[in-house]
Amino acid sequence: MTSEARSWSAMPGLRRPDVSSRSQGALRPDELSMLLRITDAFSSGWNVGEILESLYEELQAILPFDRMEYAVVDGSGYILTTEWFRATYPSRLIPIGYRYRRSAHVASDPRYKVTTRSNDMPAYAQNRPWDHPVSLLVREGMKSSLSCPLVVDDEVQGFLFFNMAHYEAYTQHHETMIQLIAGHIASVLARARLHEELAARNTRLQEMEQSRLEFIASISHELRTPLTAVVGFASEIHDKVGQFSPEELSQFAGVIAAQSTEVAGIVEDLLVITRAEAGHLAVAPALVDVSAELCDLSASLPEERPKQTVTLDLSPVKAWADPLRLRQIVRNLLSNAARYGGDDVRVSAASVGESVEVVVTDDGPGIPEQDRAMVFQAYGRSPLSESKPGSIGLGLTVSRYLAEAMGGHLEYDRVDDISRFTLNLRSSEPESNDGESTI
Repeated sequence: MTSEARSWSAMPGLRRPDVSSRSQGALRPDELSMLLRITDAFSSGWNVGEILESLYEELQAILPFDRMEYAVVDGSGYILTTEWFRATYPSRLIPIGYRYRRSAHVASDPRYKVTTRSNDMPAYAQNRPWDHPVSLLVREGMKSSLSCPLVVDDEVQGFLFFNMAHYEAYTQHHETMIQLIAGHIASVLARARLHEELAARNTRLQEMEQSRLEFIASISHELRTPLTAVVGFASEIHDKVGQFSPEELSQFAGVIAAQSTEVAGIVEDLLVITRAEAGHLAVAPALVDVSAELCDLSASLPEERPKQTVTLDLSPVKAWADPLRLRQIVRNLLSNAARYGGDDVRVSAASVGESVEVVVTDDGPGIPEQDRAMVFQAYGRSPLSESKPGSIGLGLTVSRYLAEAMGGHLEYDRVDDISRFTLNLRSSEPESNDGESTI
């Protein structure tokens, strides 16, 4: 093999090769008929996998191979990724998803636009020990390879690689035959990939629309509950102010203040999401006494569940954070624990190395393992929330946005039946800081 493109075409096989004695020459009528039949066989609009399976079966009539691979060029033009392969032998060292970077721009480099063959892969591998795919294929026992570029609109979109476990397996005649149908294969695969991408995008759009509708319904419910209390108590005071004692009026005012704070928190979460997604979420970090901020926050929080206790375990630590945003994060974590957590909630703050960790834990049922990957996604809701009061599903998303805006991060894990949210913040001012940052 004389170019990098060829290095992708060596893989072992256990079948006797059907090597033509001719190295040059025109195709026979029966070969031309076979090629036409093959092109017809995979032109019916199947998906990529079905097309490749059909090719694997049909091409055996004109090419010897023990392994056939389909690799695509990524958007950068330099990386090849194995998306599909079939082999007749069990030892397979290059799996689906295997990625390998080339030094040249594969998509446009003329060297990659021609069909190439190598009939002595072990010798090639000895001369290029850094070419990892070739080394892996030789370790599997491959001796010969034929690589066919798939070119669409003058750019290499991918490759078909054919491999044999015998030397001298491929001839010029084999190159000629695969070249005759390479353009058709490329266009059919490109069309199938486009169809699959459009279908996947349509599915994502449908999911987004469903999320939007659920979000509108959730936020309507979320806002209606506190607003109903505010409007109801305010109306009572307005209409019957003289009929209530000072103690009753004080209680009404307390309810109005608490529910108004709840509404303000929801609106603030919505503003954070909007600004973050637009890239304009600003924070004003400073060196903050974390323990003092959390003590003040705990004293101001309403009692949402009578049986739930919140225990503070705070070391005297300082962190680089926006005090308003720090309080918003912990408030959201405690609100999450009040809705879905257990009765024992604990908040701790301590120095860990060169950072500060604020940890909120509870002994509730936790987030199912299959849902943990989406716990910080906007509008994502655990099945645990389905039987609970409505939630717009933004609190955890907002909290992670704010943590990252302050140069920290927020993670969730579950250890020994305890749910644990960990906020990690810098313990000192960054070397370069202008007093405000955005994400």
